[in-house]
Amino acid sequence: MNFWLVNHSWQAFKATQEYCGFVTREERNKIQVGDKIVYFGQGLVFGVFEVIKLVENEFNDWKRSYHFQIKLNPIVISEGDLIAKPLESKILLQKSTGGSPNLLELTEVEFNQIEQVIKEKQKQLVFK
Repeated sequence: MNFWLVNHSWQAFKATQEYCGFVTREERNKIQVGDKIVYFGQGLVFGVFEVIKLVENEFNDWKRSYHFQIKLNPIVISEGDLIAKPLESKILLQKSTGGSPNLLELTEVEFNQIEQVIKEKQKQLVFK
């Protein structure tokens, strides 16, 4: 099992919490069934999910086409106001070095801390 940060917009998340999409098959295929996802965007954590299926073109109501998708099962949903500057910094650093701006692998410790912060309804993520 791997742990991932998926960086998408709030609008994409609000369109569906059951799917998350990717532009390329290669990016989507890094993720496997059973992996855990932190859904993130615009500096906020939206929720934590488990991947239950890899699919193509099942959900099409986003403003942009994301043909390669993962089907998600929610573990815990944030109230929408969890500020996560450490995650924003990690994704920006990865992007600045030529990496993906949408997908970042997390450690199990990072994932567990994020999940715990959501469950405790804290307003800000600070890695310990």
